Amino acid sequence: MVTHINSAFDDDIKDLNNKIAKLGALAETQLDETLVALQKKNIYKFEKIIERDKKLDKINDSISASVFETLALWSPIAYDLRSILVADKIGSMLERIGDYSKNMARRSQIIVNEEHFETLPVNIIGLGQHVQNLLHESLDAYMELNIDEAMRIWESDVDTDRLYLSIFKELLSYISDTPDDVKMLTHMIFISKNLERVGDYTTSIAKQTYFLVEGTVPKSERPKASIII
Repeated sequence: MVTHINSAFDDDIKDLNNKIAKLGALAETQLDETLVALQKKNIYKFEKIIERDKKLDKINDSISASVFETLALWSPIAYDLRSILVADKIGSMLERIGDYSKNMARRSQIIVNEEHFETLPVNIIGLGQHVQNLLHESLDAYMELNIDEAMRIWESDVDTDRLYLSIFKELLSYISDTPDDVKMLTHMIFISKNLERVGDYTTSIAKQTYFLVEGTVPKSERPKASIII
């Protein structure tokens, strides 16, 4: 973090970063517990995850309020302005990741409550763990202002796409072969898509880290896997 003559401004930035760290840790927890509960068929865990989403909303609201107050009080420019605007964007992204975890928890409730559900027929947990790692790494890169790591995460989105598309194709095949399970399998498709979207947000966090440090966005387009069904 850049140190300024006015220590009060530094305190405001430190407070903002602390809130981002708290929100990020909670978003990681929500994602992790959703995946574990689905894997272990822990039906009682999902309600706790859904209810806890309100905490993410509250922290994000606090971040937005702090951003507004800091902008109004200090009228920052250059890097200082970018640091505040980026914090606001990343806060919103983490709140959305929390929303996806809540949505996955609700869909997982339905899946686990199915009488004949025994285990996931595709590697949704593997996709989730992949995305989970990216989320943790993207937040570390942001806190450490590590643009090399941020660009590695930015370029890794193609791997997430490939994992998701593989699962999507498998689930379509299962739907064709076992039409009686279409409801359960459709919820699995949506859960997989939610995880793919979380992966998109991790690369967006990485992009914001790059912008914060360099003052520009990456010149190349984010690599994406081609969709061939």
